[in-house]
Amino acid sequence: MTSHDVVAKARRILREKRIGHMGTLDPDAAGVLPVALGQATRLIELVRGDKSYRAQLLLGRITDSQDISGRIVEERPIPRLTRQDWEELLKEFRGPIDQIPPMVSAVSVGGKRLYEYARQGIEVERPSRTITINRIDIVQYHEDVPGELILDVDCSGGTYVRTLCHDIGQRLGCGAIMGWLIRRRSGPFYLRDSYTLEEVEQGLTPEKLVSPGEVLQHLPDMEINKRRLPSLKQGLAQFLPDKSWTEGQWIRMNYQGQLLAVGQAIWQDDRWYCQPRKVLQWSETTLK
Repeated sequence: MTSHDVVAKARRILREKRIGHMGTLDPDAAGVLPVALGQATRLIELVRGDKSYRAQLLLGRITDSQDISGRIVEERPIPRLTRQDWEELLKEFRGPIDQIPPMVSAVSVGGKRLYEYARQGIEVERPSRTITINRIDIVQYHEDVPGELILDVDCSGGTYVRTLCHDIGQRLGCGAIMGWLIRRRSGPFYLRDSYTLEEVEQGLTPEKLVSPGEVLQHLPDMEINKRRLPSLKQGLAQFLPDKSWTEGQWIRMNYQGQLLAVGQAIWQDDRWYCQPRKVLQWSETTLK
């Protein structure tokens, strides 16, 4: 099932046209796929993009997709590494690193998705990009199974774990692919709090939903005065209290703890203002 398939099925279950996911999950992977409903889809770009994964790394093989589902391009002898060898090696992959997206991916090059080129048997030049590996730890290692390693990875958005596995294999010279992959966290959403589509089909109760305000907790906030509510609804800039703001900084605009809009800090007439960019639908009579 692709991420698009999940969204399509959720639309049918919930009878809601405005649904979008927050970060593609490969069809062969499992785990967290956050889905936004209704007007919350307008806030997707502001959701934290960092991710956490558990992955199986398999040495000795290179495939055209960098994972176990791809066509085997080459097989090589597997070196014997101690746990200490692995610990030292993985240090090289922590922090900011350059990564070239795999051909079988949704990255656009020349107006086409890379997987579209791959289906035609065409390999195109892909620009590298800097991603960040915040943590990469060994979960499971056995000396008697030298070709397999289970890893936990915390990384920035846009990271391809199968490419990380591939690059580790290139560093060792024996090649490597990703076996299975589980996304355990996506931004503020955790696997332990997730629901299957079957559970959603049984009924979408309030406790299964996370409010937009909770999702955007990483953004600074400002409190809107009640008399300023009409001007906010019209999209007019609101005065910001003195603080060290940054031009273009995103800000939650709340009234008594309820998210009404998100805006950006602007410097105007020697003062800081918050210019609303996304005003949610609400009525003053329904506010607390």
